[in-house]
Amino acid sequence: MWDRLYPYFLWIEQTHLGHGIRESKWVFTLSEVAHLLGLTLLLGTVLLLSLRLFGFVLPGKSVSGVARELMPLSIGGLTLTLLTGTLLFTSEATKCWGNIAFRYKMLFLFLALLFQFTGFQKVARADEQRFSPLTRKVTAFIAVFLWFGVAVAGRAIAFF
Repeated sequence: MWDRLYPYFLWIEQTHLGHGIRESKWVFTLSEVAHLLGLTLLLGTVLLLSLRLFGFVLPGKSVSGVARELMPLSIGGLTLTLLTGTLLFTSEATKCWGNIAFRYKMLFLFLALLFQFTGFQKVARADEQRFSPLTRKVTAFIAVFLWFGVAVAGRAIAFF
């Protein structure tokens, strides 16, 4: 299945956008910086909310209140990460095609996005009595595990 995707990866890389990013050291470099900034913002908000779900920080604030306050930063970080990640991908799509770390990153990204917008948000936005402390802690752990999996696999792309 993966082998049949190679022509699409090659086409993406050969677009004007892919070629332009690859040939410009400034566009590629600034895209990487923005990608890391977005990921840091996203991971920071997920980690802070997860720490609140664990009960380690902000004991005077409700989980749903913290989730509501962090949502714009979280969405901003996610948007920046996805946009710049797409730009970076277009510049080296064939390198990504053959990279096992890229495949894991995409798997973690899919699972993290799915979990973020289903289970994690459901628990974070609910009244604290609706879910048990164990459910909140497991939810927080899964969210942190998946998003840090995205980050670690993304960093590993350079080494495979």
